[in-house]
Amino acid sequence: MTELIELYDSLSVLYGSLPSGTDSEWKLALKSVLYGGELLAEEASCYGKQQNERNRGKRKDYARRHGNGVRVTEFSAITVAEPREDDRRYVPAGARLPVAPESGEVLPVQVSSEEVDWAISLLAEFPAEPAADRPDDGMEVLLDPERVRQARMNTGRGGIDAETTVLFVSDTHLGYENREKTGRGNTVSWVGEISSEETFKRITQIAMERGVDAIVHTGDILDHEVNQTTLDTTETFLAALSGLGIPVHCIIGSHDHDSANPQHPDSVDGIAWLKSQEREGHLTELSTSPTAVAGGPVDAYGIPAGNVGIDDVGKFYSREWTPSDIAFRIASAGPNVLCLHDGLTPYRRYDADVDLDRLLAQSRVSFDCVLIGDEHRPKKRDFKNGYTFEANDGTPVFYTGPAMRISEPYRDHDAFVTELTVSADSIDTRRHKL
Repeated sequence: MTELIELYDSLSVLYGSLPSGTDSEWKLALKSVLYGGELLAEEASCYGKQQNERNRGKRKDYARRHGNGVRVTEFSAITVAEPREDDRRYVPAGARLPVAPESGEVLPVQVSSEEVDWAISLLAEFPAEPAADRPDDGMEVLLDPERVRQARMNTGRGGIDAETTVLFVSDTHLGYENREKTGRGNTVSWVGEISSEETFKRITQIAMERGVDAIVHTGDILDHEVNQTTLDTTETFLAALSGLGIPVHCIIGSHDHDSANPQHPDSVDGIAWLKSQEREGHLTELSTSPTAVAGGPVDAYGIPAGNVGIDDVGKFYSREWTPSDIAFRIASAGPNVLCLHDGLTPYRRYDADVDLDRLLAQSRVSFDCVLIGDEHRPKKRDFKNGYTFEANDGTPVFYTGPAMRISEPYRDHDAFVTELTVSADSIDTRRHKL
């Protein structure tokens, strides 16, 4: 129970030391974290409530054992430090204050209106649910994300103004060229010109040459029949990316699902291979909880085809889901990206599997853009504009098409991947031919 009770105690000392002249929003931020208030993130619980519900021992008992009976003086679970020199006159003699875990700065006491964004940025570094006797509820955000985003933008803290560059890839269909051999699935007449291994090699080269922060793959990594040789070759590329610190974030598509049950004797279980790549750290599957892209400010979310992820393939079968089935966990203050692999509006209309506008409208998370796989041709065969749309609320929606020339419109067009540069206030795109 030490982390929660030590944070609660040390923040209580800080809150009780605030002078009358400190900024009112700083007072509100501390009050919200300790006792509840309007700056607490939606559905988050204040530390005081958590202390009552998640710890068996009381604060005063802990203070007797690890302090002077009034406050804790011996800290083992959190980092504390002496107050800033200008703050020492406000704090009880000998008291130590919490140190923000990411920036390593001690929390301030006297905060001016010019410093309040900085102070809130520091406070936002603390966990929404510190370690305690009883398990947490999975909350990941402590303070109101919009207010934290504003604070970080105003101060340039935490990399919020930094750009994150991702290589947006989809529908690599590893093993596609084997369709002639396996007899499963339609092929284009130029299938003899296609090599999924060479395609993945080129994707790896582009990622390295461009120095991207991460690759985001929106599904159908594999075709429904794939052999071991193709997977072994691809693993070398994934390992090379991992060795350079370029993570590959992904969701899976319908062909990935089908690869779990190959029909040809030369094919292998593709889902088992994807699981092995997760274990090796070569792939990270996205979900309805936020994943920090390359550990930076951008958070990525994902819904796999049919809302069936890697670990659930074979456990149950679903090719249908509705927005009401989805509950996104609150994000951090960084830009948020949603990845999907189903037939969605606005690319599709009457034949859409899912209404994207409904999904965005009911989401607690505000998304800065949506990246979608599954579609193998630009709308109306328009390669300039047929892969870029806007949802009704103005959210940019991007497709990048298949990574290989596996549909008729690509007879005379190159396949490509899309480099996205994401910052707090803009998203820029650049295509790279494959």
